Amino acid sequence: MGEVYEAEDTVENRVVALKTVLAKLLGSQKVIARFRREIDLSNRISHPNVLTIYDVFELPPASDADIQVSSPCMVMELLSGETLADRLSEGRLFSEEEARSIVIQTAKALGAAHRADVVHRDLKPDNIFLVPQDDGEVRVVMTDFGVARPNNQPDTEESFTATDVIVGTPLYMAPEQLELEEALPESDLYTLGLVVYEMLTGKFPFEGDTGIQVVFMRVQEDPIPPSRFKPDISEKWEELILSCLERDPNNRIREADDIVAFLEGDEELGSRKKWQPSWWPLK
Repeated sequence: MGEVYEAEDTVENRVVALKTVLAKLLGSQKVIARFRREIDLSNRISHPNVLTIYDVFELPPASDADIQVSSPCMVMELLSGETLADRLSEGRLFSEEEARSIVIQTAKALGAAHRADVVHRDLKPDNIFLVPQDDGEVRVVMTDFGVARPNNQPDTEESFTATDVIVGTPLYMAPEQLELEEALPESDLYTLGLVVYEMLTGKFPFEGDTGIQVVFMRVQEDPIPPSRFKPDISEKWEELILSCLERDPNNRIREADDIVAFLEGDEELGSRKKWQPSWWPLK
């Protein structure tokens, strides 16, 4: 839907990323409306682990353009580094210590989005950017709110993400999204559980003969415990992953901030929940 360019901001004297709508799609009112909504939702969230939007403006059409429609543009921070998907494609697993900072920062980004009443709906390794810092640490930046929507606002035909179609990336969707139900903040946390599972084991929590079978198994079956693939995984991480991957959103970990507190060692995950998942307590 969109394309991104590297550009120079001559006013602020900085290099930025400029995102606009593909020229061939400028004639689609739905595409323009979805892009404007991405701008609106992105601007609601201000957090170090969420991509910064510096400015928005309208780019007037060129005089010789086939379609005389202005294009909305976002001026964003330019990220250097790689995505989590790039790292995973190398086939190297993360240690629990390596994963800890990345997961905490991603959960903080989701927490900021959810407090702004925004559900991402398409969290995946491609949308988690890893930016090296001068001190050797990595800053995590969550990107791409192209299919995000306001929380507690039903999808409508006018929203262009109606519930009669699957919106997002099926491989990283929560069961309720696959069943075309409303996406919730807990849906983003389910997806984070899938991402963490992949980071630590290199696998997905379901096995099947085809990709589509693997995707839809999560609607009817419980996940394979990560310890099946990684016997030395700690009880703490297995508890976190399985808490995220509960099929019923009501049984799932409820807030991204709970993940942060748990990994920072301040809370006991199972003991603070009102629910009793089928696997609790771990043995």
